[in-house]
Amino acid sequence: MKKTIYFLVLFFLFIINIKAYVNYDITDYLIDSTILNNGDLQIKELIVLDGQFHGYVRDILYRNNKLSNDSNSFSDNAIYNAKGIDNIKIYAKKVEDEVSFKTFGEVFNPLNKVYYENDAENGNYYESSLTDGKSFKMYYSGNDEKVAYLITYTIKSAVVIHSDIAELYWTFIGDGFEDKINNLQIKVHLPDNDLSDLFRFWAHGDITGIINKQDDKTILATMKSLDKNSPVDIRITFNKNLITNQINLNKTDNNALDKILDVEIKRAIVTEEQIKFAKMIYNIVVIISSVFIVFLISWWIYVYIRYDREYKSTFTNKYNREFIDDYNVEVVDYLMKGNVTSNAMAASIMNLIYKKNIKVNYNDKNNYQFILDNRNNVNDTEDVLLDFLFETVGNNNMFTSKDLDNYAKNSYAKFQSNYSNWLNCVRKDAQKQNFYEKNGVPIVTSIFLLLIALLISFLTYYYRVDFILGFIVFPLSMIFLIYSLMIKKRSKKGNEDYVRWKAFKNFLNDFGTFDTKELPEIVLWERYLVYATVFGLADKVEKVMNTKIKEFQDIYPNYNYYYPYNGYHIANHISNSINSSIMTANVQRDRTATGSNGSGFGGGFSSGGGFGGGGGGGHGF
Repeated sequence: MKKTIYFLVLFFLFIINIKAYVNYDITDYLIDSTILNNGDLQIKELIVLDGQFHGYVRDILYRNNKLSNDSNSFSDNAIYNAKGIDNIKIYAKKVEDEVSFKTFGEVFNPLNKVYYENDAENGNYYESSLTDGKSFKMYYSGNDEKVAYLITYTIKSAVVIHSDIAELYWTFIGDGFEDKINNLQIKVHLPDNDLSDLFRFWAHGDITGIINKQDDKTILATMKSLDKNSPVDIRITFNKNLITNQINLNKTDNNALDKILDVEIKRAIVTEEQIKFAKMIYNIVVIISSVFIVFLISWWIYVYIRYDREYKSTFTNKYNREFIDDYNVEVVDYLMKGNVTSNAMAASIMNLIYKKNIKVNYNDKNNYQFILDNRNNVNDTEDVLLDFLFETVGNNNMFTSKDLDNYAKNSYAKFQSNYSNWLNCVRKDAQKQNFYEKNGVPIVTSIFLLLIALLISFLTYYYRVDFILGFIVFPLSMIFLIYSLMIKKRSKKGNEDYVRWKAFKNFLNDFGTFDTKELPEIVLWERYLVYATVFGLADKVEKVMNTKIKEFQDIYPNYNYYYPYNGYHIANHISNSINSSIMTANVQRDRTATGSNGSGFGGGFSSGGGFGGGGGGGHGF
């Protein structure tokens, strides 16, 4: 079993290490391209990664097999495909400062080409062929740092010559990018200045992008962020006289500019509708998320005041020495903690001893004998406890501390069942006192608000609305739902009793600081010990009481009251015995639940594995 756990720990550490080692962002992607006078497209790409990685793979296609062969199409015609890739050079270096197009002119480290992938190491690249292009696997690692990869290449015969214009229609970012790209910038330079009105340009992709003319020969397309698998293409028309060598280019006999304008105008209309819709969604998200946040905060304040803030008590003293006789001691545990703990059972036993229903014989410090004397004036919950202790755990109206611990160890399931049954009885008794108010309204409204927040978050994420409140409504609503579920406000009666019992606990906790003459008469001390048990103060209070008894006898030598527990530490013993038994039952249950079971009826794992059908794994680069 230990070997199995050791193997699993090593395995998960290995998986975590792999995931942590390949973790990066593309912070910048700059493309600087130039149309040559022979119609080729010379491209320089700067890809900046930040994080942990071994390297990066770049697939470059010169043909798009999704294009049609419709000669009359100016939107997806295969005529825009080029004829090859040439002049490939790859470089890399680590960068610290912000990159820009000036970075292309800096000194980079050339990566050496290897012809077998197994030979590749840091500082190399491996080239492989694709159906319509090439793939470059660049080995240049980063460890929580920025690395810039520089790729330069030439796309052969990228320009198309029409009767009236020259045209470049090129997909710079394909749909095969598996990473989100931040700060995408694409420059395209003409062979020379074009002062004619034939110089037109369009970009297609995410509608948040912008394309502008830089000068009479340069355009720049920019995007702050581009999701993965989102293609971006640029179309440029210009004076065909700028292409002085047209021998190897694709040509048509069409006057293409008007037809291209028709296509782009239709696209612009669709885009305009998309932009209008996006603005509408943006305005909707801004309005409803702002209103939602204001309402949620206001409602939260109201819920706190109405359903969470406790009532003011009429009792303001630090100490209280008076009992509240409306309910048994175990109910006090529910009032003070909102639940019933093991202290309640120990206190209930102490109370039955105080009421003379149970007698105690002191055998030794580790084993007390408890005898059922009578059931006079016991309630239903105390009857359940007496049945459990004297008929299930013990017999002949008697049980010992060791009997209880042995029963918890050997019959832990029955022990827990009886203990849970008693706990439920105490909870029912406590709930009859109406200590806590119902908080159904905050829960129902928080669920309703969460559904609204979910809708706002969907609109924000799906339509990529750049408005901060749209992103925080859902987590804020989740926090409010959790808060609503945790509200447990005491009623006026519950809070009044809570404050008095808290002051009573303060009195017991500071019992030893009072002068013996200031303490109530010793006949009440037995009952004080009952409540000290439910407050978890049994050991402390019992020790103090035993000390104070001697002082009391010195002050009042003729006082003939016999304090039965002097020196016995019975309250602390009962409390420890109950806690120990509950812990023993839980340990036995956990051992059975987690132990390996070869019989085929369930249980934990056995050593080994991997012999069943299926399996799998993965890796990063």
